[in-house]
Amino acid sequence: MSLRTIDFLAGAVLLFVFLAAIGGYYYLRARRSSRATWESLLNRLTFVDRAAIARIALDVIDESGQHRKDETSATLESAEIWKLIGGWNGVEALESNCTVLIDLAFYVQQWYPEALFVAEQLRLSAREIEWHVERLRSAAKLGKLESSIPMNAQRAAVAYYLMTRYVLALPQHRNLPMFADLQKAL
Repeated sequence: MSLRTIDFLAGAVLLFVFLAAIGGYYYLRARRSSRATWESLLNRLTFVDRAAIARIALDVIDESGQHRKDETSATLESAEIWKLIGGWNGVEALESNCTVLIDLAFYVQQWYPEALFVAEQLRLSAREIEWHVERLRSAAKLGKLESSIPMNAQRAAVAYYLMTRYVLALPQHRNLPMFADLQKAL
């Protein structure tokens, strides 16, 4: 057997193991989510100051989620954004709630397949928040956190704000009784 063949087979095996690990992770996550009750999912949410997140988000977007272009947009200072978001505790709460929001969408999707689009949008938003949080951590290590806050903390807050709007829209379309509990939790 030639060295090229061995390298190819080793690469193919590694790719297969990698794909199997990813598939296994999502399979286990789906099983865990499917066994979860609505109440247990809501209990996993960490408190986030909704009004503060809305203020941060609406500084750069409008109610529909479109970027504002007027002269009064993006007026919050770094220190104010950081205070409103709750510092590192608030940033970590946003990050941890992303997983719960995705699980909530998956829960609703089990009975209403049209929620698939929202679940996929939430996954993308969660990835965006994770990316911004990682940028904040890197900036903090370099001593440049303050300059990174408008670009990353504010954008993470915007993504989270939009995620909550997507999740809150799910049960409204079907007049699900769990909407009131969800609205209180978010």
